Amino acid sequence: MSTTYIFQDAETDNDVMLRALAGMYDPFSEQRLRGAGISPDARCLVIAVGGSSIAGTIAGLAPRGEVIATDVDLRACQRDPRVDLREHNVVTDPLPGTFDLIHVRLLLGHLPQRLDILRKLVDALNPHGILAVEEFEPTWRTSVLAAPDPDEADRLFGAYHDAFQVALQDAGNRSKWSRRVHGALLDLGMTECDTVGHTGTWAGGSHGCLLPWGTAGAIRQKLIDAGMSAADIDAFRHLLLLPELRVKSNLALSTIARRPR
Repeated sequence: MSTTYIFQDAETDNDVMLRALAGMYDPFSEQRLRGAGISPDARCLVIAVGGSSIAGTIAGLAPRGEVIATDVDLRACQRDPRVDLREHNVVTDPLPGTFDLIHVRLLLGHLPQRLDILRKLVDALNPHGILAVEEFEPTWRTSVLAAPDPDEADRLFGAYHDAFQVALQDAGNRSKWSRRVHGALLDLGMTECDTVGHTGTWAGGSHGCLLPWGTAGAIRQKLIDAGMSAADIDAFRHLLLLPELRVKSNLALSTIARRPR
C-alpha cells in the first residue's frame, strides 16, 4: 500500500474536479453550516478549502469573527477579503490556535493518519466549539438513473467504481470512513453528533458528471492498473458528457458535533 494521496500528482483535470466538487456540494455544506449555530464572533478554520466557497459562507455567518482557510496548494482557492488564506498541511503543521468552528471536507478519508488528525481537530476546539466533517460514502456503482443504454451505462459505472475503490485502497483511503466519523467523534467525547446524507440528480456534462469525468482523466493510469480497460475509461468519459445521461451523485455524509462546555 502506497499511502500516497491519490491525486498528489494529478495536474490534468484537477481544476475540473475542484470546480465540480464545489458546484455539487457547496450548497449542502452551506445549508449544514447555517443550521449549526455559529456565533457571529466565532473564530473559524476551514481545512482543505480547495475551490469551494465555504470560507466565504462562514465569514458571512461570523461577520465579527475571524476565518482562516488553509490548503497545501492555494492556486485554486477563492480569494475573499474576509478570509485569511494560508498554505498549511494539517498532517505535519500545527493548527493556528483554537477555534469555535472547524470545517473539513473530503480530506480525512484520504489520510492514513485520519484518527490522529481528528483528535488534533477536536483538541483545537474551544469549549462548545463545532466540528464539521464531510466525506463521501462511495456509491458510484449505482449512479445511473437514465441513459441511452442503461445496461451499458451501469456496466461502465460499475467498472469505474470497482477500479476507483482499488486505487483508493492502494493509496490508503478507507471507504467505510464516512460511516466511522460519527462513532469516532463520540469516542473523542464530542456531543450533539448529527450525521446527514446528501445526493442529487445530475445530467451529463453538469457538475455531478464532470467530477468522475475529471477524476477518470486525472488518475487514468491508476484505474488501468486497478483493472479498468483504457477503452472503458474512454467510453465512460464520453458517456459522462452526454446530455441524455442522468445520474445520482455520490452520497455525501456530513457529521457535525460539539465539544462539551
